[in-house]
Amino acid sequence: MTLRSQARDFLINSATLLRADRLALRLQQRRGRALIVAMHETPASHAPQFRSQLDWAAQHFTITGLEGFTQLWAGRKKAGSKPPVLFTFDDGRESNYTVAAPLLESFGARGVFFVVPDFADCPSDRALAFYRSRINPNSKPGDEAWEDWKPMNPAQIADLAARGHTIGNHTLTHQRLVNLDSDQLEKEIGESARKLESWTKKPVDAFAWTFGWNAIDSSAWQTACRYHRYCFAACPGAIDPERDSQRLLWRREIEVKYSPAEYRFLYSGLGDFWWRTRRDKLRHMTTAGQSGTNNR
Repeated sequence: MTLRSQARDFLINSATLLRADRLALRLQQRRGRALIVAMHETPASHAPQFRSQLDWAAQHFTITGLEGFTQLWAGRKKAGSKPPVLFTFDDGRESNYTVAAPLLESFGARGVFFVVPDFADCPSDRALAFYRSRINPNSKPGDEAWEDWKPMNPAQIADLAARGHTIGNHTLTHQRLVNLDSDQLEKEIGESARKLESWTKKPVDAFAWTFGWNAIDSSAWQTACRYHRYCFAACPGAIDPERDSQRLLWRREIEVKYSPAEYRFLYSGLGDFWWRTRRDKLRHMTTAGQSGTNNR
């Protein structure tokens, strides 16, 4: 166990013991702060854990889809209602189609599925190699169960869209978007969006960049804004509609494999403080790039 993981465990255990996570969650709800959750694989072996997490989340939030979530900025929140939570899933894994989507539907909700088209287009004998080289370069042989890396195919992606879920753009090849030239950005963002639209027959309004919070620069941001209405950051934070824009949306990574103590700590927002400076840097970068808006 690394020093960082030890410190994380200490914070989570301390918050649980002192009930600080419960207090922080109540404060967040009282202030009407919304939440976006980022997940990756949702294997069948973890389906009971995911259902338990959804059961818990439904007690404290209104689980919704993208359309319902964006009503925050329309001023349509009912007095006394629970703040919304939106679930998003990165990379386009088949377990998101077979496990996550049906579970969300059982709660009357829909998710946002950020798809990498070249991953979805991979022949079955090349998908694992693509996963190891592009999606998760830190993986090692034997690390992945098949549910972790097998991609959704275009037909499954189209089916999700037909069922009311949102299909989002996660770049064409799962590329870092820093220091790319205009042709590369057009390929990774524009070509990717067009391919997804050809599969779903719907506009692709949502975009999430890959890897870390700072794996994007102003040029990439402006290109993303030309094609998409909503951009999702790899940076935790609660959503305050009075301060935050629909253009830049924070996400907390809360995986299905996390224990109740872990996910309750993360839902509470106690860990957001350490990301404040990074959120401010992203706000500055994206404000400078607001000229690059789309015409959707």
